[in-house]
Amino acid sequence: MRTYLHPGVYIEEIPSGAKPIEGVSTSTAAFIGFANRGPIGEPVLIQSWDDYVDRFGGVTSPTDAMGLAVNAFYLNGGRSAYIARLAANAQPARLPEPPPATVPGRVGGAAADVNVLQIQAASPGVWGNELHIRVTQAQDLSPPGDAYHFRLEVGRLEDGRFVADEIFDGLSMDESDPNYVLTVVNGSSERVRVDLSEALKSDPNTYYLRGTCTSGDLGGLDWTQVHEGMQLTLNIDNLGARTITLGPPPDGAYSDGEEVCAEIQARVRALGPESGYQGFTCTFDSGVMTLASGSRGSASAVVVRPGPLAELLELGPAYGGTEVRGSLDVVPRTSGPAALTGGEDGDAPGVADYQAFFAKLKKIRDASILVLPGEYMPADGSGNPKIDAALAHAEETKNRMVIIDPPPGVELDQAAKVNQLGLTTSTYAALYYPWVKVNNPFYNVDTNPTAPVTLTIAPSAFAAGVWARTDGTRGVWKAPAGVETGLRGVAGLEFAVGDGDQDQLNPLGVNALRKLPTFGPVVWGTRTLSTRANPEWRYVPVRRTAIFIEESIYGGIQWAVFEPNDHRLWSSLRANIGSFMDGLFRSGAFQGETASDAYFVRCGLGDTMTQGDIDRGQVIVIVGFAPLKPAEFVIVRIQQKVAQQ
Repeated sequence: MRTYLHPGVYIEEIPSGAKPIEGVSTSTAAFIGFANRGPIGEPVLIQSWDDYVDRFGGVTSPTDAMGLAVNAFYLNGGRSAYIARLAANAQPARLPEPPPATVPGRVGGAAADVNVLQIQAASPGVWGNELHIRVTQAQDLSPPGDAYHFRLEVGRLEDGRFVADEIFDGLSMDESDPNYVLTVVNGSSERVRVDLSEALKSDPNTYYLRGTCTSGDLGGLDWTQVHEGMQLTLNIDNLGARTITLGPPPDGAYSDGEEVCAEIQARVRALGPESGYQGFTCTFDSGVMTLASGSRGSASAVVVRPGPLAELLELGPAYGGTEVRGSLDVVPRTSGPAALTGGEDGDAPGVADYQAFFAKLKKIRDASILVLPGEYMPADGSGNPKIDAALAHAEETKNRMVIIDPPPGVELDQAAKVNQLGLTTSTYAALYYPWVKVNNPFYNVDTNPTAPVTLTIAPSAFAAGVWARTDGTRGVWKAPAGVETGLRGVAGLEFAVGDGDQDQLNPLGVNALRKLPTFGPVVWGTRTLSTRANPEWRYVPVRRTAIFIEESIYGGIQWAVFEPNDHRLWSSLRANIGSFMDGLFRSGAFQGETASDAYFVRCGLGDTMTQGDIDRGQVIVIVGFAPLKPAEFVIVRIQQKVAQQ
């Protein structure tokens, strides 16, 4: 509490206690399964189909279940999605002979070649075998022909001609340079990753030089022109431009190059404890002054800035001298285009791969719809352990649902066939039927006339897209079914579902995709697979609304942890949660004509908690809501009006 010691007006801000709860997203999907491109075992968040094409290559073949599913999701209104590529024993394509560097007369006094870069595809897969690498001289530099920088191009061959998709110009092998090759390429390339060669990493001192700056021929210089107070500005090892000032010369005047070198060396070493300064040397031999950094590596350099003393001593290229950097000997020489090879897609992921990924997915709370492209329930009832792993994950997290696919080519026209599948009764699972026909993107009447005109793909991705679309237009409490859920990108359905067929499917929780006159293909069902086992959670919107409320409140009351557990906290929780629930009620999310009919929020001693609960550090809030349930059966009874007698 503030202490008031003098008369006056005091302005203070006090908290209002209002901590609004924001509704979480319910339309973020997670697509998990085999793909041909992209990082393995890591969830990658994308926002559009274009993002998927950039990161995962789009639809790569007629059997690319992942690409076809993600495309269907976005065609039908999908928004955010996590893509998880799973694969076993996949290998990235590599450049078999990385671009070599010329080491001109610096190793044992003789010229030598050494590979300086390792280059491989950004992710495993056969896709990387199409990549080509070309190394050329840097172009966007002044002056042109800079010996320390190079240009790396990543592309492909089209009709024997190299086409660059990514261009990185002005790259350097100097890790202190803003254009250091590992930082620039690995930080921005979608196609490749680079690393130093094993030779440079294992024995860098053999291939890197001390940075040096030499003068022109100073044999005829009158050394008395160098005097106390003259300044030299230089940058050693990219530590920054520093200026040294010459002190008083011995015997009143400088008489030779050795004395000037000794003074420069002493002043540089006094700049700081860095190895570049402490090991710095300045020598004079045969009329040439040589300034050398104390370090040896790709960052080693001595760069002298123009100035009166630099001009007098002819230091650097501007005055007839030279500069040599430590990276000079390891710059890749011009080569290419060279192909990457050895990429392998690997094998389909096993149950262990799915389980390992689900352990990671627990930490991503906003993924609320799970789709497993390429995985479905077998017709013989033997089960699918990968789907079982997804269901176990959903049951554990309790904040996401799994959309399961039926077997392809099997007409579920009888309840017995559905029962034979051995479906789960989890409230976190839904199943849609039948499979969907889409246009084959690889069919071309001129170039590929034998390819099938259409492909048959699983319905789960279409349902996920419709869920996301309905959430955005009507709210998660609206059943994602009905005539407004027209399916996009559909060329047909594998099987036609009639009224009699759905009489068999609906009670078992199988949601039908049907082609209705005037409206076309639509989603015509909104049940979970717990229809009979747990009728309280019979409907998809009821389960998803509960998830929405739970996740929103979970994220919105984190502030309450470690607050004093008394009536002030309980009142604040009731007010904040009640405000959130009232907003949903006014949006039409609940049944009931009044708020008291639609929901309640309770929290207090003697109501939701005992003194024992409080002593254990527990505050208990009970939230109830009356969910909207879809009007599945709209019954119109018609009666003749009989004339009055």
